[in-house]
Amino acid sequence: MMQILDKNITIEAPVGKVWAAITDIRSMREWMGGDELQLEVATSWEVGSPLVIRGFHHVRFENRGVVLEYVPERVMAYSFLSSVSRLPDVTENYSVVRFELKEEGAHTALSLQLSNFPTETIYHHLNFYWNSTLMMLKRKVEG
Repeated sequence: MMQILDKNITIEAPVGKVWAAITDIRSMREWMGGDELQLEVATSWEVGSPLVIRGFHHVRFENRGVVLEYVPERVMAYSFLSSVSRLPDVTENYSVVRFELKEEGAHTALSLQLSNFPTETIYHHLNFYWNSTLMMLKRKVEG
């Protein structure tokens, strides 16, 4: 599917604090799903390096991808394919998650862009997941 999902939130915190939350592996485990998902995140954040997110949500899953962009306190993007999708491991089946941060005084404008949905089910799942996950991120950072 060629659709793109754009989501925008304002977080009452400086860019550095928001950046730390979206790139610190311990922090990611908290706002991406909490203890119940038993998340493990592994990456070096170097462009071109692998990103692996493992966890449990009714079944074990493993999301694999590659870091596509990494500009500290500005932009971070990665591709991923979830084992739950059962799709072949080919480039066209990888979705893309892209965060962009902009400082607005004491606040941070976070733009999330999701793209390349290999199926309509994945489109709807990512739309649902990121609606609640962005709110969890906001609560964690502002908390």
